[in-house]
Amino acid sequence: MAWGGSLNKDGSDYVRNLRDADKVIKFLEELKSELNDEEKQLVSDTINIIVNKHTKESKNDSQTSK
Repeated sequence: MAWGGSLNKDGSDYVRNLRDADKVIKFLEELKSELNDEEKQLVSDTINIIVNKHTKESKNDSQTSK
């Protein structure tokens, strides 16, 4: 890893999932420019679902590691 640490399988999977989510969000943001207002709102809602899911997972992980 670039920061000199190592991750167990769960940590590696989590980082991989974040990277995949980031790619999806970037794609959806680019796609919004081609959509009408109603479709843009649907895409924004989808992005919010993805972000909220990963934010919730991150908070849960940080609370269990205390």
